[in-house]
Amino acid sequence: MTVFATQFGPKAKNVSPKDRERLFFLLTMMMKCGQTTPEALRSVGKAFINEGQKDIAAAMTSIAQKVSQGRSMSKAMEAEHILFNDIHRAAIMAGEASSDMQNAFNTLRTLEEQKMQASRAGMSEILTPLLMLVLSLVSMFNTGLNTLPVMKNVAEAQGKPLGPLPQGVMNITQAIAAQWVFVAAALALVVTLYFSLRGSVQGKRLLDKWYLAIPIYGKFLAYRTYTNMLLYFPYMIKSGVKPKQMLPIMDAMATNYVLKRRVDHFNQVITTGGSMSAAMHKAGFPEIAVTPVNVSENFAGEGTTGVNNVMIEGMEHAHKILDRMLNDTHGRFIAVTSTIMWLMGGSIMLIDMVSIVLSQA
Repeated sequence: MTVFATQFGPKAKNVSPKDRERLFFLLTMMMKCGQTTPEALRSVGKAFINEGQKDIAAAMTSIAQKVSQGRSMSKAMEAEHILFNDIHRAAIMAGEASSDMQNAFNTLRTLEEQKMQASRAGMSEILTPLLMLVLSLVSMFNTGLNTLPVMKNVAEAQGKPLGPLPQGVMNITQAIAAQWVFVAAALALVVTLYFSLRGSVQGKRLLDKWYLAIPIYGKFLAYRTYTNMLLYFPYMIKSGVKPKQMLPIMDAMATNYVLKRRVDHFNQVITTGGSMSAAMHKAGFPEIAVTPVNVSENFAGEGTTGVNNVMIEGMEHAHKILDRMLNDTHGRFIAVTSTIMWLMGGSIMLIDMVSIVLSQA
């Protein structure tokens, strides 16, 4: 079984964002040196062997072998789904369509670097209040299960009633402790149901619909997909790629089922002779991105290159705006989440301390 997994499964089993960022950086450098795609993949694989990353090196060698046999890199990457996700594959498809692999690798490196920075910032701001919340809950359960019952016995021996707050804390914690089996079973049921839905096609479609229906998060998810598409549209158009050729790339970027169906709407408009702006509008792109494209379609100054530079400039501007909106939304989410956790942790700690004080009054 191990031999089968090693031979036919993905070679790279565990890849850190830092390794992936270096991988794209090295591929960019190899392309700058004029190497072909198979040569660049093999060279990067040798570099990772020297650093002891044999699984990544094996993955790169396997992809290089498939590319040398005539397969496109985006297709050869499918076997290494841990090392390269759908967004990476779509970016490579864009590079292949525009014959600009160096730009594709460089863009991926930049995206991985931004993702690491955002992850570090988010974790540092949320981890501390989350830890405080967890420790506050642990302290309250310890108080309700161990400290308050002793204080209650002391109060009853003195003929005094226990205060309503200490009594409430003790009742709640003891009730949860007595029913912990049912709580654990409910959590296990929810987790099992979630992974069961993700394991089936119909279930994943249902989850994707629910994701987009979540307030704020659903809009964030859709806008992030459109922002990724707008990142690659300009330089593909600059390289002469037609809208019809963008469809496989858009489909790979749209990991959500509902968004994939919107790509079909884009295809229908383009197939029937519709404009780029009409297709983007039908696919659900925000108006802030559709408007500059719509304006640029009236521009007649393409010259001999056949490239609408105004449309390219408009798409680049729309991408910057959407990217800024996503960053602001992410920052607000981190700030609001950390504030809520601070308030919850502080409130629980305050209730815990006051209940002990009142039990001694």
